[in-house]
Amino acid sequence: MTIDKYTSGITNSNVYQPYFDIDMHYKKYKNRRQQGQAKLEWTIKHAMRFGFISAIVCAEVWQTNRAKTLEFLNKLVCMGLLQAAKTIRAADGRVYVLSYAGAQYARELTQIDFPFRSTSEPIRQVNQNSIMHDSILSFVLALGIQNSNTDGTPNPLWKAYLTELEFKRLFPSNNVKNVDALVLLNNNEVAAVEIEHSFKRKQQHEQSILKFKSALFGEQKLYDKVFLIVASTKIQQDTQRFYKQLLDEMPTRYDKKTKLPLLTEREAEVLIEQIIVRTKFINLVNDKFY
Repeated sequence: MTIDKYTSGITNSNVYQPYFDIDMHYKKYKNRRQQGQAKLEWTIKHAMRFGFISAIVCAEVWQTNRAKTLEFLNKLVCMGLLQAAKTIRAADGRVYVLSYAGAQYARELTQIDFPFRSTSEPIRQVNQNSIMHDSILSFVLALGIQNSNTDGTPNPLWKAYLTELEFKRLFPSNNVKNVDALVLLNNNEVAAVEIEHSFKRKQQHEQSILKFKSALFGEQKLYDKVFLIVASTKIQQDTQRFYKQLLDEMPTRYDKKTKLPLLTEREAEVLIEQIIVRTKFINLVNDKFY
């Protein structure tokens, strides 16, 4: 699959392009050798882009059972490309990270130079506090690309993505608020993806809205819209309630420093349109991670 160059009003959109050019669609082959190579390359690229890979994600994308999935991942450990890292923070007790040789191979496959440091214990390569969040994120981004109709016809929700790790490397400045991911949609728009897998206070949602305002209307336009991926029906209801309240209230409240409204009426209208709650993954995320 080749990704077409896209046109958009996004500032410096070309910086996303090398990442959007990485083909993350997992293809099915009848030939076992080709299938094994496809699995190998997909695994190495995925581990590079998220900092680790989870057997839960692999099993779902490859449509293999847990035993077969672990057998393949452990084969890559024996080949010296991956290292297993046990942790109670992962839903199934372990993740896999790249070895030095795996990182070199990832650079070859993607043509992207990324920072890598070997550690005495593989788990030290990962931020353990965010393993659950990042596992869900990687699951959602991968399944969005693999999405198909009930008859098996491919129907991707997006055709490429940029991970949080990659976004931070592109925008290391604190002036640019971080996102969980960006996705390149089929119409060539770029959407920010935020994973909502825990309940947040109203103030936290307000900060998110101000972040989206800055990215959509600021000097640097970073994306065209926002997808909030909710992990449960209760979180969905809670999130929608707070967003409705805040987008009603914020045009009537003023920033103490600038003496201007937190949002203009026009900004609020656009945000109501462009912040979209996605419920597609609720059942799958609950089934696999909770």
